[in-house]
Amino acid sequence: MELIQYIMLGVLQGLTEFLPVSSSGHLVIAQSLIKGFHQPGLLFDIFVHFATFCAVLIYFRKKIFTLIKALIGFVVLKYRVTYFENRNMLWGVIVASIPTAIIGLYFNGISEVLFSSTTYVGYALIFTSLLLVFSDRVTARGKIDTPKSFLVGIMQGLAVIPGISRSGSTIAVALFLNVKREEAAEFSFIMALPAVFGATLLQAKHINSLDSLLIFPYSMAMIAAFFSGLFAIFLMMKLVKKARLGYFAIYCLILGIITIIWL
Repeated sequence: MELIQYIMLGVLQGLTEFLPVSSSGHLVIAQSLIKGFHQPGLLFDIFVHFATFCAVLIYFRKKIFTLIKALIGFVVLKYRVTYFENRNMLWGVIVASIPTAIIGLYFNGISEVLFSSTTYVGYALIFTSLLLVFSDRVTARGKIDTPKSFLVGIMQGLAVIPGISRSGSTIAVALFLNVKREEAAEFSFIMALPAVFGATLLQAKHINSLDSLLIFPYSMAMIAAFFSGLFAIFLMMKLVKKARLGYFAIYCLILGIITIIWL
């Protein structure tokens, strides 16, 4: 497999991680089309997912820093005001991580099976398209809270299934729960951080199986995923505000049908 193919997979991951079209689903399809592609466990997928994790850290660095201060403010008087101003988002991320972790661990045993079947991906993409279509019709003006975040966390856990867009499905569920658009998108991206970090740790066991010759192409793929991910976050934030996710619904529907019939 050539270096340019690794870089292209990295760009694909970065764009599709934040655009509502399922990065894992696209990686499964793309990897199935590349002759001779092989990875220890899901190590390559986790590497490029970690790169997009870093993109979220950079893009939302101010908000993340504020949430860290809010967490400290739970016990330190100096940051108590910051805590009360941001406690809904803070506890939302923590609470959402609970069902995500439970569901993620359950699916971990069969994740490699799911990642090996393009048929599963096709049906999941169609499901994603339906979520996106209906979410564009929602007018939401509320805020995130603990019960809502728990339900969004369940959806994030289910999004481990390739073809279900994590960003698209969690934003859609948040909108259905009357969370205003900008906050729904921001919460979706930030709540992913613990999940991606946890998945990285689970797949770290395969790192000893990585051929030293693959370190450089994997690194190039991560760099490509990082920068394309930054661009995708910027674009997605604009599109969510304008309720323009329906365009991606059409794309997911067409790709899902093609995947089921021909791949």
